[in-house]
Formats: sequence, structure tokens, C-alpha cells
Amino acid sequence: MKRHRRHLTRRQLLGALAALAALLAPTVPRAHSYKLGDIAVGHIWASAPESGEGVAVYGPILNRGDGAAQLTGASTPAAEQVRIRMATEGEEHWVDWIDLEPGKPLALAPWRQHLWLTDLKRELKEGDAFELLLDFGQAGTLTVQVEIEPEGGH
Repeated sequence: MKRHRRHLTRRQLLGALAALAALLAPTVPRAHSYKLGDIAVGHIWASAPESGEGVAVYGPILNRGDGAAQLTGASTPAAEQVRIRMATEGEEHWVDWIDLEPGKPLALAPWRQHLWLTDLKRELKEGDAFELLLDFGQAGTLTVQVEIEPEGGH
């Protein structure tokens, strides 16, 4: 049987390593990290929206528990709608949830699942922030602060 290996780009690898380091260092104080039971959420950020388009939200999530968990949705006072967008092989589509496997960090990122805000209720620009309610289904909900940051910094 032939095995297919997926090669990560340097940017993807560095992003995943940074997310893992942020989530696995519980004794080091971190700005903008959150916890809901066994679910740890790192720094959540978005880039400034381009003209007429939505806003993508990124950041690391880790299920530290032994059982399965899911991110089933999100909402924010900053937008009418938040959906989960999936990018695979250059194509985008919408999904209803993101599975969070035990012990396996997941980065909401441009090349995979991430949150997509549409119908913004106010202008968002670099330096702004807004609250986002993450829905983890049976595990509960968690409010996080999303920072609008330059995309090149991540």
C-alpha cells in the first residue's frame, strides 16, 4: 500500500508549532488565552476585511480531554452571521462543525477550517477588537476577544 505524505509549508509548520507551544505551556501567563473544561483556546485574531468581503477568524484550539469535542458554531455582536468555512485544495465550502480530536491541536487557519463573519455591523480595522462566542456543543460556550491584526504578523 502506497502512503501519501502531506508536506506542510514553513508558514504552516511554524503556525502549528506556535499554537502548540501556546496551548501546552499552562504555567506561563499568556495574553488572550481561554479555557472551557478540557478545551483550551489560544490567541484569536482576524485580519482587517477587504472591501465588501467578510472577515476570517483564526487561532489555535486544543481538546485536552480524553473524549471527542466539537466546535459547532459561533456568534458575535460585530456581524450578522458567523459560519465555519473550510478550504481544501484551493476550494472553499461550508461545514456545520469542526471535530476536536483529543490531544491534537487544531489551528483555525486560511488553509483549513476557520470562522467567516459576514454582514458586519460596524467597520473593523487594524487595532480594533470584538467579542466572539464560540459554541462547543455539549461542552458549552466560551466568549473570546478577537483582535484585528496584520495578517503578515502570523
